Amino acid sequence: MTEPLSPPAEDTTPARPTAALDLDNLEREGGPKVAFDIVLKDRRYVLADPQEVDWQRLLISMDNPVEFFRLVLDKEDHGAFFGSELKMWKMNVLMRKYQEHYGLPSAGEAGGLPR
Repeated sequence: MTEPLSPPAEDTTPARPTAALDLDNLEREGGPKVAFDIVLKDRRYVLADPQEVDWQRLLISMDNPVEFFRLVLDKEDHGAFFGSELKMWKMNVLMRKYQEHYGLPSAGEAGGLPR
């Protein structure tokens, strides 16, 4: 004699909310840009793509270069980078080139969101 089939297990997985825009599953069109890297004191540093950084932290750091570099550099590079002397004119060039590379506004420009 065969035993009766047990009823299927109830699915207890919560349903995903629906919305006009699901940011959890959104993929970036075109993907990240080519990395922006620099050499300072014979060491190569790769600065993070600002589009891949938390928007709040990025906007706050735009007015504070030290915080900005803490945000866009790998943590293991902080000591060497911040321990290296860098002339202000070179820092200005670095910031300008980074902003141009990624299409960022300069600090203080209206509309602060990166493109």
